[in-house]
Amino acid sequence: MIIERTYDASSAVPQCADYHIEVVRSLADAEPYIEAWEALAKAAVEPNMFYSPWALLSALEHLAGNKRFVLLFILRPTERTMRPGFVIDGFFPLFEPGACALLPLSVARMFRHRYCFSVAPLLRSGHESGVMRSFLRWLHRHRESYPLLRMRDAPADGPLADALRGALREEGRRFHEGAHWQRALMRLGDDAERYLERALSSKERREYRRQRNRLAELGDLRIRALQPSGEDLAAWLAAFVKLELKGWKGESQSALGSRPESRRYFEAVASAAYARGQLMMLEMSLDGRPLAMLCDFLAPPAAFAFKIAFDEDYAKYSPGVLLILEYIHRRNELEERGIEWMDSCSNPDNVLINRLWLERKPLCTFMLSSGSPLADLWVSLYPYAKRLKDWLKRR
Repeated sequence: MIIERTYDASSAVPQCADYHIEVVRSLADAEPYIEAWEALAKAAVEPNMFYSPWALLSALEHLAGNKRFVLLFILRPTERTMRPGFVIDGFFPLFEPGACALLPLSVARMFRHRYCFSVAPLLRSGHESGVMRSFLRWLHRHRESYPLLRMRDAPADGPLADALRGALREEGRRFHEGAHWQRALMRLGDDAERYLERALSSKERREYRRQRNRLAELGDLRIRALQPSGEDLAAWLAAFVKLELKGWKGESQSALGSRPESRRYFEAVASAAYARGQLMMLEMSLDGRPLAMLCDFLAPPAAFAFKIAFDEDYAKYSPGVLLILEYIHRRNELEERGIEWMDSCSNPDNVLINRLWLERKPLCTFMLSSGSPLADLWVSLYPYAKRLKDWLKRR
C-alpha cells in the first residue's frame, strides 16, 4: 500500500539544546570523532550498524567511489566526554546534493550503498528532539547548498520518526512523506517451537524435517557457528564469497565477490564486526562442503540479517531454509548477546522471508525542504511529479 502526504508546518519554534555541528568531508578528518561516534552508535534510539564508524568508514573507503559526502557530528557541550568538551548526540552522513529526475533543484541524500539497509541517523536516546531540530536548523542555514534532502526507506514509526516529524513541524519546514512499505522483522522472546508453529503449518514443518533427514543420508551433515574468538575468519569469509558466487547472484554479477571493491568492503566490515563481537555466521556443510551460509551483524538490541547463500545444486533439499530454521532454534544465543529483534534487510516481495519473519518494520521516504521558497514549492509539487512520471512509464 502506498500512502503519500505533504505537510506545511508553521508552529512556533521552541528552544533546543545548544548544540554545535561539525562538518567532516574526508576519512582522515573523521579520525578524532571515532571513539565518541562508536559510543553514540551503542546508545542510539534507533540502532543502525550501517552508520557505525567501523561499517560506514569501510563503505566510504571501498564503495563511495567519486561521490562527495559530508559527515555531520552534532556535539553537546559536557564536562564528561571522550572528546574534550563535547559528546556526540547525533550523526547524519549525507551524499552531497546532486541532480534529481523529478526536480530542478539539487537533492542531498542520506548515505547509502548497495549493502546498506538502513538510513536511520544516529540519535542518542533521550535527545532525539533537540538533535533533530539542530539538524534542520543547519539545513536551513545552508539552504542554498542543501535545498532538499531525501531520506529513502527511513523508519516510518518509532521515536526517531516521531522526532523527525515533530521537529519538522516545530521548525515550520515543508516535507513530503510517501512510498510507505513494510519489511519483515523478527522479535525474539517466544520459544523457537512456538514461533515456528505460528510461522509454518505442521505439514510444512514435517516436510523440512524430511528434507533435512534426506540430506543427512547423503553424508556427514553438520552445522557450525563462528566462535567469538580463535577462528580463521578469513577462511569463513572466503567460503561465503565462493558459495554466493556459485549461484544466481554470481551469474547476475550481484554477489559480493563479483566486484573487487564489494569483496574488500565485506572483508573489512566483517573483520571489524568480528573484532567487536558483532558478527554472527552459521554454516551447514555436507562432508565438509558448504551447502548454506549466513552472515548477520549485531547492534544490540538489534540484529541485521545481512546475507545468506546456498548451493543451488542441492536446491531440492532447501538448504537455505534449513539453515534459517536452525538459526531460529538458536534464538537463545542471540538473546544472550542482547538481541531483542532482527531486521530481515529483505525486499518486500520476498515470500519466504515474509513467512518466517512474522513481524513488520514500517518504512517510508521523506523529502524535506530546507526552507527556501523554491524548495518549499517543489516539495509541494513532488507528489504530482511522481504521479506524472508513473503515468508516463505506464504509457
